[in-house]
Amino acid sequence: MGNVSLEEKVNQLSFQMELLLGLVDWSSRPFEYEVIKANLTKEEVADFYRLLDEIRHQQNEQRRYGLSSVEPLLVSFVGMLHPSLDPGVTLAACVKQGIALEVTEPLYAHVKLL
Repeated sequence: MGNVSLEEKVNQLSFQMELLLGLVDWSSRPFEYEVIKANLTKEEVADFYRLLDEIRHQQNEQRRYGLSSVEPLLVSFVGMLHPSLDPGVTLAACVKQGIALEVTEPLYAHVKLL
């Protein structure tokens, strides 16, 4: 490869990643597919899991006060979700993959109604 610039190397890796995304069967790992497609960093994925924890905390607070409205939780989720991720697609991927179902299932059920 000789004197290949960093930009050329990055472009080549990006191209190879696109090819690999098309080759892999993502049916059992749809969340990871969305993460790669959105080009999220490790820290941004960690932020996503922190967001799920925050929504879980909000759910628990609601339950303590006898409330069960999903809409404010969905508003929080959408407002704090990484802008490269689509809320409906991301929630569907999480539910299909079994990620934080106590949080993602009610949000997904509600987002489908919108």
